[in-house]
Amino acid sequence: MQRREFLAMAPAIQARGGKTVIRAGWRLEVDPSGRIVSLRSGRTELVDPRVDNRPRAGGPAALGYDVDLVAIRGGAALKQTVALKAAAGSEALRVELPRCVRLPFDSRKRFLPMKNGIGKRVSAGEEAGVFEFAGGHTAARFFSLAIPMVDEYCDRTRLHITWTADPAFTTCFADPIHWVYTASVPRAAHEERTIYTCLHQGGFEGAIQAFYETALGDIREGPGWLHDVAMVDYDFLSKNGRGWFADIDTLERALPPADRGKVLLALHGWYDFCGRYTFDFRTRSLDRSWTAFPSAREPEFQKLAERPDTGSPYYWAPSSIRALRPVPMSIEDLRARIRYAKARGFRVALYFADGLNACDGLPDFDAEKVLRWGGWTGPETRGRSYTLNPLHPEVPAFFKGYLQALLAEYGKEVDALVWDETFHVQAEDLGAGRYRGYAARAMRHLVRELAAMAGAWRPGLAFLVSDDVGVAPRYKAPYALAAHGTYQDSSCIERGWPYGLFPNFRNTLWSCNWAPVKAFERTRYAAETFDVPVAISNGYAEDRGVSDMTPRQLRGILDLFQRRKQRRMEITWIEEQEGRLTYRNRPVTHI
Repeated sequence: MQRREFLAMAPAIQARGGKTVIRAGWRLEVDPSGRIVSLRSGRTELVDPRVDNRPRAGGPAALGYDVDLVAIRGGAALKQTVALKAAAGSEALRVELPRCVRLPFDSRKRFLPMKNGIGKRVSAGEEAGVFEFAGGHTAARFFSLAIPMVDEYCDRTRLHITWTADPAFTTCFADPIHWVYTASVPRAAHEERTIYTCLHQGGFEGAIQAFYETALGDIREGPGWLHDVAMVDYDFLSKNGRGWFADIDTLERALPPADRGKVLLALHGWYDFCGRYTFDFRTRSLDRSWTAFPSAREPEFQKLAERPDTGSPYYWAPSSIRALRPVPMSIEDLRARIRYAKARGFRVALYFADGLNACDGLPDFDAEKVLRWGGWTGPETRGRSYTLNPLHPEVPAFFKGYLQALLAEYGKEVDALVWDETFHVQAEDLGAGRYRGYAARAMRHLVRELAAMAGAWRPGLAFLVSDDVGVAPRYKAPYALAAHGTYQDSSCIERGWPYGLFPNFRNTLWSCNWAPVKAFERTRYAAETFDVPVAISNGYAEDRGVSDMTPRQLRGILDLFQRRKQRRMEITWIEEQEGRLTYRNRPVTHI
């Protein structure tokens, strides 16, 4: 947000009294007013007595404040909780938390997990690091962070101090740490932020692990099998439903049984309409039968065949569009498709939804649910497309009910669910109409709930999102932090990979490629540089599955898979040295 004048900082704090806490060899002392007196281990004292740590608000607000010390792997973390209680007024409100803890050396440095995937080292006195999400900040110059974490270190000690924050709101890691509640957003009766100051000797890897253990302590990491996947396939109901079987037959002939578990096949386009997905919200049940691609022959859709070829991998061949037909489907048909792949040893993902995309040509359209107009138009839309507003109470209720019904029907058979185009809800979205607020925060909360539902249903079941953070920079929201990984619909564009590294650090980062032959070099660069799976597809754009490829084209895909399958995907960061960028000592040529 733009810099502006704020009211004088008003303490107005309700602290929870004095305490002494000892964890993992660290001793915390807090006086009755909430001021931190000491944080030490042996002779190492980290509290600067000149700094009053208690939070302050720049406006009419009552702040609650609690300080605690918790054990983490390899150390301890100072936990500071700041609650904002029913602040009156509509002006922007800045809340700041002074940093009284620091390494007792002048030569301090910081490690910053940059939005572009670089692990940047800077001097401690340089400009702030900012994680942008809902809300705002007042820093004029700053480093843009991929995750809300900053690590302080020094060559004179192995001790690291890592600051982390909950990722549901913007955080500016300056001195003091601060965030801003937006002027035009109605203030909730209770707002709460938690900032951790982690003390450990785990280096930069340990700093990121501390972030997951503290700020994301309530998010389960993805299943281990995700790291072994070396090929991913997106099938958009190709060849009017027949391409799925033809491609599986081709892969079965080409790959020995031991390799097939490293291939994931995603079933896309199986449902009736975007925004409905065969789910009746009134009865909380899935349709037993339906028509997939119901608008395939409609004039509005067939007009897409008249668009000129721009050379983009997203260009959908007119011959493919004209060949599409509505496809009768049923729950039994979908199960048969899943089982056809599973019986041959492949992993299967089911397309969950097209982000919050919906269309107004359905009988239950409600204008109050519209966040913005526009979005995907295809054989499974009718009328105008729009993005649903996650702040409308029926929107999250629909998706939770839909997932529950989907799990009951297919949850024992599929390996993953893929939520495409989650990036449509942007960090700066503030809702619409009567339902205003921080839309990105509501979307993140929904992603977290759905991922938790999937994980609770079966521990090995993955729930993946598609953030595309690096493809369109305005899409700043890394919803992968609340899910089990990313399968982004970016057509393997080269600049898209670095931006997904830190948000998916403990999980995996995949993409589809809608032009697996024409844009094969994109796939090769991704697999050889970042260890991502080889990406193939069928049914959209190039519309060329492995069963449609020439022997030479197929051999290029399979040879790359043979090299790629030797390695698990374990994400790290990009190193920068004298202008040269590398990832695991491999040159990074696009960022």
